[in-house]
Amino acid sequence: MKMLMLFSDGFEEIEAAAPIDLLRRAGVSVETCSITENSTLTGAHGIPFGADSVLPQEIDTAKAEALAASYDGLLLPGGQPNAGTLCGDTRVLQIVQAFFAADKITAAICAAPCVFERAGILTDKKATSYPGCIDPASCAEYRQDRVVRDGTVITSRAAGTAIDFGLEILRGLGLAEQAESVRAQILY
Repeated sequence: MKMLMLFSDGFEEIEAAAPIDLLRRAGVSVETCSITENSTLTGAHGIPFGADSVLPQEIDTAKAEALAASYDGLLLPGGQPNAGTLCGDTRVLQIVQAFFAADKITAAICAAPCVFERAGILTDKKATSYPGCIDPASCAEYRQDRVVRDGTVITSRAAGTAIDFGLEILRGLGLAEQAESVRAQILY
């Protein structure tokens, strides 16, 4: 299995590192992809993070669909200004829509569910986010749960829910046994 994580400067480090760590412990490959021209990004708290790749400047619908066909899911960490940058990037919106249309896991945490809101994929979904980051009217039901999974869409609240978020992504990928094994390994 293979996940794609899109991010930019100002991402919340815990919201990126914790899910990546949990996914990789369960044998899921995670490719980190900068949406900027730089492969080294700086998190919201000054921690540098090297991306595996850089997103091409030109992404059309066909390229977004090809990306979705190449992965089992998409992961978006929150943090500012990362979430705002992701939300304002038409390439990211096309990719989110392509993963959603292909019934792939589409996961966002903290402020990043604003990208899902902007992409229009929350209309019929239950969702959560960091308080005030999405309009509750943009989804079928806004919840304050730590993690909300509705079909292939997974949303989570904040850095403090990053482990729950990563474990739910594993479950969403059909890896419930691996999620339980990883949970036990980390004494969670």
